[in-house]
Formats: sequence, C-alpha cells, structure tokens
Amino acid sequence: MNVEWLHSFIAAANQKSFSKAAQITNLSQPALSKHIRNLENNLGIELFHRTSIGIELTEAGDRLYTRITPVLTELTAIREELQQFSQSNPIAIGGLPSLATYYLPNKMNELKQLGRPITLMIQNTSKELLQSLDKGRLDAVFVDAKYTGESLWNWELFSEPYYAVFPLNHRFNSRIAVELEELCEEPLIVHQAPCDSRKDIVEQIQSLGYTPNIISEVNFGDFVFGAVTSGMGITIVPELMAKNIGHLQLFTLPINNFGRSRTISLVTKHKELGSKLNHLISN
Repeated sequence: MNVEWLHSFIAAANQKSFSKAAQITNLSQPALSKHIRNLENNLGIELFHRTSIGIELTEAGDRLYTRITPVLTELTAIREELQQFSQSNPIAIGGLPSLATYYLPNKMNELKQLGRPITLMIQNTSKELLQSLDKGRLDAVFVDAKYTGESLWNWELFSEPYYAVFPLNHRFNSRIAVELEELCEEPLIVHQAPCDSRKDIVEQIQSLGYTPNIISEVNFGDFVFGAVTSGMGITIVPELMAKNIGHLQLFTLPINNFGRSRTISLVTKHKELGSKLNHLISN
C-alpha cells in the first residue's frame, strides 16, 4: 500500500472532489485519480461513490478514512522528528594522525556549513579507518588512496611526496634534495606499527636491496621530531608534516627517487554526503 495513494485518498475525502484534492496536493487530476484507482485495486474495494456533483466515501472508504488518518498523522510526525534528528546528529569523520593534525583543522570552518556538529576520530592506518566506516562508526574518512576499494564513493583530494627530516648539524645541511639510496644506511626513526607511512618507507628501502636501519620507534605525534632534534637519527614523513616543522631545529629535503607519492582520498558510503564534503573542503 503506497503512502502517496493514501495521502491522495485523504485529500479527496476531505475536499469531496478529485480536482480540488489535486490542487492542494500539487498533482494533476489524472495522477490523483490514478492513485485512488490503484488504492482501490490494491484493497479490492470501492472507496468513493462517483456522482455528477462530486464524490462521497463509501462505507468501506469511511472506515479506511477513520483508521488511516491517525496513522498518516503519526508517520508525518515521525518523518519530522527524524529530519530534526538528522540535522542535529553529528557527522563523524576520521583521518590519519598527520591529516588530523595538519590538514583537517584548517577545514573545520568550511565543514560547519553543513549545519551539523562534526566529530573527529584519529586512527593509525587507512585500513582501520575504512573498517570503522564499514561498521557505521564513521560517516566519512580521509585515507591513503591505495587502500580504497571500488565499492565505496571516493574522491582523490591531493598527492604529496615524502621528505627526509634531519637535525641541523647533519652533513646534508647544504643540499637541496637527497636520493633515497643515500638514506638507506642512516639511523632511522619511525612511527610504531601499524602505520601507513612506515610501511611505505620500509617497502621503498627494501626495494633497493637494503634493510631499514630502524634505531627507534615512537608513538604518533611530534615525538618523532623530538627524537630527530636530539640527534638520534633522521626520519621520513609526508610533505604535509614536513612543511609544518619550521619552528623546530630541523631541516627537510625532498627525496628525488622515493617510489610513490602519498595520495589522500575522501571516502564515504554515500555519494551525496561525499559530494557535499568535497565541495566544502575544495573551495
């Protein structure tokens, strides 16, 4: 039983006229008449007596009117309640630690234009974020594009190279760039596993036939830069992080032959939400 048919039935019963009912429901008279006809066929009963001066409810139509009117009123109230809930329910977004620290905070003002509260969850890997999205804990995630599947709506936002980070007294201080081969035997400080960037770094060094010389593993955050500043070793980070450490006693160099850039994608289950988010953060 189609709800639109029932609304047309109620309008016709109240107006005692198909033409007047069509006007108040913004339907053509043939369309409204078809709704009534479909409802009668579905129920197997006649709902209206058609006369030369208008229409009147049959006994069965009067019974349906009495029973269905409070039901439609309740459905309307439920719809309005859910719409209000949707407008006040937070949008939960998730991002990798580097994105949550250096990218998403600058986008929060734009995201507020959605008219709904925004909550942010930080997880260490793209796979963890995508699992949270799949389970409904998050509405949208910002992840490394190489982990996204074709079954979800996704949009590539930007790509960035990797940079090497050195203490000021390092021998490469006068350089403008560095080759990955030159870093393979350097004492290396990385984030603790699991970590997308750590995985990329290890894979790229191994592809050159070297075993990464990892001398320290640190938690996420700026702890890695503190370890480099103290002279323990070097680290390798995405450009987004490298461009935000000018206040530290460090210098950075682009890595000429690092095998891949990091591409960041926005991923959601729903195209409409994804399109809205993308429009806001891209302007």
